[in-house]
Amino acid sequence: MTTIRPQTEGSSFMFLDLDAPLFVTWDLTQACNLNCLHCFEDAGCSMPDELTKDEKMHLCKQMVELEVSYVAISGGEPLLDKDFFSICEFLRKYNVILKVETNGQLIDQQVANRFAALGFRSVQVSVDGAIPKSFERLRPKGNWQKAINACKYLVAAGVNTEIVFVPTKFNIHEVGDIVEMAYEMGIYGFYTGRIMRIGRAAQNWDILCPSTAQYDTFFETLKEKQAQYDGKMKVFYYPYEVTEELQHRLECPTASLLILPNGKIKIIGPLPFICGDLRKQTLYEIWKEYKTVWKNPEVIAFTKMVLDEPELLKEANKWKELSPDW
Repeated sequence: MTTIRPQTEGSSFMFLDLDAPLFVTWDLTQACNLNCLHCFEDAGCSMPDELTKDEKMHLCKQMVELEVSYVAISGGEPLLDKDFFSICEFLRKYNVILKVETNGQLIDQQVANRFAALGFRSVQVSVDGAIPKSFERLRPKGNWQKAINACKYLVAAGVNTEIVFVPTKFNIHEVGDIVEMAYEMGIYGFYTGRIMRIGRAAQNWDILCPSTAQYDTFFETLKEKQAQYDGKMKVFYYPYEVTEELQHRLECPTASLLILPNGKIKIIGPLPFICGDLRKQTLYEIWKEYKTVWKNPEVIAFTKMVLDEPELLKEANKWKELSPDW
């Protein structure tokens, strides 16, 4: 759950003056070993047209040349990609800050030691429950104990380890317990917020979305835990709906790109729009287009429709390529 808040008028730089994105999220593969009810990307099998190793390494070189400072690698499950560590080794060689988002099912002590040797900014593991029952209900094919063990292996190896918790109506009451577990395990940071109505989450909204009363208790608990662990463990929660984020983005875009496994680039996860293709354009050319895309009438009109009809968020993964000549 990576959220970078947009620049405000008082920022020390202007978005349009930047020669490169400050932050890149790279969904390395759509392959996944789980079948989560809330998966934003509707992951499962690899795309037939995912980038080849040569294309991935060329992208890495472009990010280094553009001096992209921070990359978050996600999926699907990124550890299923055979090129994962080659990519990470290359980017870390050039001091690119790396974060990895994983379900933790494939992390043993040997893998944790490899993460530690590469000096990641953090490894974020999904742990959506204080007990196996709720975790494994949300993440079919998942194993709660493997996720917990992954956190322990990473902490033991000296890796900055984060836990992300997605609240649903059947696990939201466990948030206080999982924060306490995180602290006891030596976790660096705990991250959560409202479930996003994208992908499978949109399809399963009726069985996943917590009630207003549940959310009220949830945020009260998090506020207490944040105060309790202040200076000991970072407890971060994002209280906004995805529609609030989209409305803010129209006014203040962020200096970030979302790269899909096949090299296409989305303007943001909750919207279906593609603003570039790495097989046809350089990263720099796509960045130049992205800087104007939030003024595209089609983007503005659809986003405003989503603000009025949040159910349209289920269209997020039905990609639509924007014309560069708008």
